[in-house]
Amino acid sequence: MDRKNQKMMHHHVGRCIGLIMALMMNLMLWCQQTLPGKVIDDAGLPIVYATVYVQEVPEIGTATDVNGCFQLDIPAASVEHSQTVAVSCVGYALETIEMTCWQTDSVMSVTLHEQPIALEQTVVTAKKTRMSKRKVLATILHHVYARMEEEWPKQPVQYQVVSDVKMDADSVSWGVEQLVATAIEIPSPDGLNQDSLQFVGQTCRRYCDATVRERVDSLMLHETDARIRKLAVAMDSGTIVHRALWRMTLDRSRLLDTSDELARWKWSYESETTCVLTYTRKYNYLGIVKATVVENLLVDTYDFSLQSYTVDIQGQLFLPISVKLKGTELEWVNLLNMNNESLEKFRLKRGSMHVQASTLYDRVDGQIVPKEKNLHNQALLEDRNGRQLPCEVWSTQHVTKVQTQGVSPLRYYRKSQHVQRGTL
Repeated sequence: MDRKNQKMMHHHVGRCIGLIMALMMNLMLWCQQTLPGKVIDDAGLPIVYATVYVQEVPEIGTATDVNGCFQLDIPAASVEHSQTVAVSCVGYALETIEMTCWQTDSVMSVTLHEQPIALEQTVVTAKKTRMSKRKVLATILHHVYARMEEEWPKQPVQYQVVSDVKMDADSVSWGVEQLVATAIEIPSPDGLNQDSLQFVGQTCRRYCDATVRERVDSLMLHETDARIRKLAVAMDSGTIVHRALWRMTLDRSRLLDTSDELARWKWSYESETTCVLTYTRKYNYLGIVKATVVENLLVDTYDFSLQSYTVDIQGQLFLPISVKLKGTELEWVNLLNMNNESLEKFRLKRGSMHVQASTLYDRVDGQIVPKEKNLHNQALLEDRNGRQLPCEVWSTQHVTKVQTQGVSPLRYYRKSQHVQRGTL
């Protein structure tokens, strides 16, 4: 064989080998491991729209159906790097299962246990004089703030976050949305102002009732108010909702602003090793808007380190004159009226809202960082005839990875950045 033919043969053989390797790689990527399962509560009832994802690669995930069942498909390329499956649902504690425990030929049952958002009511175990309580309270607040000053991050910290949001109206679910995002918190230089936040969505999975989705799309298309349309588009296609939920947390500046209001603070023992600091304030704006805000800090009794922060807000709206909703305002309100015929008129007279939110903390590299955030919001609109339109929003956000060293703020950042979407 002459040199020219030999060279040509080597060329073709090389191409064939390359093609075979590409096909093999492609087959490996397409091959996947399917993990079937069912999610139930303590009573054995199925949990609908619980999210299931690979903790090390949260972009791989799905959700349970109306029977609480799911099938999680994991590409072969991710199996050897993925060890843990996380099962999450708002109002329940996160459950993790090692993939090695999973039998792919049978349906694994996963039980989620309820995890109330608000702290249980505490009982003061020892009576103290008013002066003694004030002195003790002032001392505890001072130590807690000093500990936060010492442990609160002084350099940017980056979090990988899995954020679930579920919305119900009149006991019927609109759907659930899960966002995998990166959050970068940038501390305030003086520590007296709220930290800056960059919250960037990477992938988003969503289930939404088809009828509701069609109505939302129609409203966004025909909305004449540019401000409402802009807000609706940002909330629907960006990360603005998940970013706002991440924002509902304690800040050093908040504790500093209220620490001298001793009359609004109380403290009590939760256990032998923890105590609860409670701040309560009431607001009344001309009798039209009334609100009560209760904040709880769960603190270690020995070293005054912060373990969790919860806030409970109850508000009422009383309008002296009912406000007639019309046009697209009425259509937006009708989205809350899922089980009934569309309202032809609605005169808003009263409203109420109950918000419960919590942040659980962890320590990484000697710094205090959030590891989980939960929220439950109940709202109710009522017209002058007593018709009520209820709405509930549930949210849970889990931190799957924390980076405290070498984090730099993003040079280009938009709050309402669009995210690639798929279906659960």
